[in-house]
Amino acid sequence: MFDFDPVNFRVEDLDRVVRQSNEAVRRMTGAFDELRQIKGEGTAADGLIRAVVDGSGKIEQVEIGPRAMRLDSQTIAEAVTEAVREAQEDARRQNEQLLLAATEGESPRLDLDGLRRQFDAINDDFARTVDDIAYRDRDTYRDR
Repeated sequence: MFDFDPVNFRVEDLDRVVRQSNEAVRRMTGAFDELRQIKGEGTAADGLIRAVVDGSGKIEQVEIGPRAMRLDSQTIAEAVTEAVREAQEDARRQNEQLLLAATEGESPRLDLDGLRRQFDAINDDFARTVDDIAYRDRDTYRDR
């Protein structure tokens, strides 16, 4: 994601790293906003039963059509389970596509907490590197 070599880092590289960081933050912020809006949908029993889940797979809605009531309770239960699983798979697929686009295809199965930890680690490394450069440059100029 970042073209960053902390060992050979030069002050001239700072603008490039800042641009890359800002772009990554922009993409990830947009992805987090979109993740909250994902709705997975699934159907079963020839469309008589429909389920909707949020981006995390939590059930938001189950609709059972009037004609489904002609089915026995076991068939209805199995159909509801099938519709919910299909909706959860749809939400998972949407999450994966969104994260793939946001990370430019680098990590196909990132969870949000892992993504936040990665971003925090990159941010911390960047801040330490900038501090090291500033300290090194300050000592270099003072010695002159």
